[in-house]
Amino acid sequence: MSHAPDTAFDHHDRTEFQLERLILFSDAVFAIAITLLIIEIKVPELHERTNHAAFVSLLRLIPKFVGFFIGFFVIATYWAAHHRIFRFVRRYDDGLIWLNIFFLLSIVLMPFTSAYYGEYPMLRVPFVLYCASVMGTGLLQMLMQRTLANPKRNYVYPEALAHPDLDLGRPLIPTAVFALGIVLTLVFPHSFISRPVFILIFPFMMLYGKRYKRLQREYEARQPVHQTQPAQQEQLI
Repeated sequence: MSHAPDTAFDHHDRTEFQLERLILFSDAVFAIAITLLIIEIKVPELHERTNHAAFVSLLRLIPKFVGFFIGFFVIATYWAAHHRIFRFVRRYDDGLIWLNIFFLLSIVLMPFTSAYYGEYPMLRVPFVLYCASVMGTGLLQMLMQRTLANPKRNYVYPEALAHPDLDLGRPLIPTAVFALGIVLTLVFPHSFISRPVFILIFPFMMLYGKRYKRLQREYEARQPVHQTQPAQQEQLI
């Protein structure tokens, strides 16, 4: 009895492995981008080796560290969102790959826009550029979630289409807040009222938490009993 040769072409459909590669590549890009944030902050050179000079040099770095911490938590938030939505993905195509690449492109730009804003925090152009960068990332995340939740694409399992983690409300909040920052900068060009606007993300996210819990209850109510328990356990992890 003859057997067909076992070649690589016989196992070309390794969807799970290829999805893992896609996610690992994305994680690597996030890791590099978040590391580049601190690389932009150089150790100050002291013309006088005294404690006073060292302290003053650190004070001058405060705007850069403010930009660093904002950029760090923004990128970390988008990594968590990417991790949250890609756990539902069961298949991919070139469209999803390129959408993910453009999303990662916006992430890679953040170390520059964050450093630019940290270097010149009192100028409007760096602040508007940084806000636009975060807005672009938020819009791409919303587009990606909407694409994943499209039943015609068949990217995720049918039972996951209504999961609250694919709700567009969460990525809409930071996108809207940074858009507000741009508007305030343009309307009040000589005021710094727009600089702390990102703080509004926290109360809005707390309000969104109520919507998320409601969507979670509705989602679990539509699931069979044997699927509800694992979903609850997953939420606790």
